[in-house]
Amino acid sequence: MRRTTFILATTALMFAPLGAAAKSHGFETTIASPLQTPVKIEVVLSEDLAFRANNLPKKLSDRGSGSRGLGAGFSGNGFYGDRALEHLVDEVLEELTEDFTKRGIAISDDAAITLRVTLEDVKNNRPTFEQMSKEPGLSFDSFGVGGAELSGELVSNDGNSLGTVNYRWFETGLRNDGFARANGTWSDANRAISRFAKKTAKTLS
Repeated sequence: MRRTTFILATTALMFAPLGAAAKSHGFETTIASPLQTPVKIEVVLSEDLAFRANNLPKKLSDRGSGSRGLGAGFSGNGFYGDRALEHLVDEVLEELTEDFTKRGIAISDDAAITLRVTLEDVKNNRPTFEQMSKEPGLSFDSFGVGGAELSGELVSNDGNSLGTVNYRWFETGLRNDGFARANGTWSDANRAISRFAKKTAKTLS
């Protein structure tokens, strides 16, 4: 039993995102009052994450302890593929739109205030198609822990910042109950995105 526990713990650390051990979760905001007017929503990738769509992280220290060679995207935190990250951007926009609507927050492309959301970091539970093409030894049966980090800023048309929101959540270990093996490619990241959207909508309503 102890040997099994050690193996699971080692595997979890291998696939854990950088910084997960230091701070795996938390929502922070500087927005002090509800939003009284319609808002426009913009969602983008961070410069680092956009680079990692087709590359490994620039810093060797960001590539994860499980990285093996230049094609090891899954354990190395890179080679996600443009389509995979575009899917996540769409997911963020859809979750925010849904939760804002539930909270009665009007959304308009002509709004005088914009919520600019950045998907700062993600980690997938299973390899993307791009990662599997780069590393033939991978399959969809490969799995690890995942999560996401997002930030947002309310900005008026004149460029003034009206406050920020930040949320980070990464699973810290594999559960030995079959749940982890049932995860899809972005299960933990989607969970983080959903929580960010709900907390942001609550903050602004």
